[in-house]
Amino acid sequence: MMQHLRAALAVLAVVSMCLLAAAGLQGQSQEHQMLVSVLDQDGTPVGGLRTSDFSIDEDGNAREILRVSNAGAGRQIALLVDTSQAASRSLVEFRNGLTEFVEQMSEGNQISIITFGGPPRILVSSTRENSRLTDGINNLFALPDQAAYMLDALDQTAEGFARQNAPRPLIVVLTTEGVDYSNTSARRVLETIEESGAAIYTLSLRVGRNAFSATPNISALELRNQDFERNLLLERGPRNSGGRHRDLLTALAINNALQDIVSELLNQYLVVYSRPDTLVPPETITLRMNRQELTVRGTSLRVE
Repeated sequence: MMQHLRAALAVLAVVSMCLLAAAGLQGQSQEHQMLVSVLDQDGTPVGGLRTSDFSIDEDGNAREILRVSNAGAGRQIALLVDTSQAASRSLVEFRNGLTEFVEQMSEGNQISIITFGGPPRILVSSTRENSRLTDGINNLFALPDQAAYMLDALDQTAEGFARQNAPRPLIVVLTTEGVDYSNTSARRVLETIEESGAAIYTLSLRVGRNAFSATPNISALELRNQDFERNLLLERGPRNSGGRHRDLLTALAINNALQDIVSELLNQYLVVYSRPDTLVPPETITLRMNRQELTVRGTSLRVE
């Protein structure tokens, strides 16, 4: 009888220890980070914000904001540039705008340049050297009789970031509304972007549909499908990733649009919040401002 009692007590002790251990694990939390852009009603970045200005929910559950600071540098930036025939009249403005962009963003950040007039090509591999980037920009020229391959370029770039486990990836796309002959679907590209954790900023220049004439082998239906895929990506890629999309009516607006991106990036916040230590990641993360006059976008960073 005594042996059975001792055995029962031993089992109870083991069960109690397991329950305590499980409770301890459930009580643990991890720090998670987001890069956050906050803009006023005029689209100007807002500084001087504190933890009390932000709210984060995960699957409807409020999370504690631990720290808020300037995001600083340490980004991996890929500049994707349309060098198709449709961009031939805009390359001077592309070069001027990109030159100013890299002058302001090369310090502390890794920047690469990829072209997509024809199949995507790495013009300048990832570097912090402003001189290399400037030399690459000066060698940007439109390719005659070549369509754009923007979706392919985005897919390959995001896939590279995912493979490298890049901690702060960012993709800036300069494109035209010309024909896109990519072989990759928008949905596939959106999935790859999500896997990479990259924020996507796109500037689309309206150049007119006659800027590039499709080959006779491309039907009207195929052209409509290509337009649909391109527009779907331009709409959802920036929105889903915490970036931004803008349509530009003239090439003269390119420099100011790139400077707006620079201003936004230099004024971004690093928001650190607490999340319970669970095996299942949240399906939705909702970031809000506690001041109605401000708008906010955020990109979750990888867990290190």
